[in-house]
Amino acid sequence: MADITVHLDDELYDKASRVARLDNVSVKELVEDVMRRHLGYVEAVEEISRTPPFSLANYELHRDADESDEDYAFRRSLFQ
Repeated sequence: MADITVHLDDELYDKASRVARLDNVSVKELVEDVMRRHLGYVEAVEEISRTPPFSLANYELHRDADESDEDYAFRRSLFQ
């Protein structure tokens, strides 16, 4: 475990203290939890950014059994 010192201005510390009290944790635990959540968020965004963009190129539009040729053609045009 690494020990670090974090400097918070008085207003931010007061707000953090109030939130920590409401959550029944110390300010130290609150800051650690915020860091964990933020880093989890960053990981999720990085993972999403590696996902290929959505494309309709490989999507096959299923035709409804009672759909007319015109209705099917119109619905297909919405995806092109």
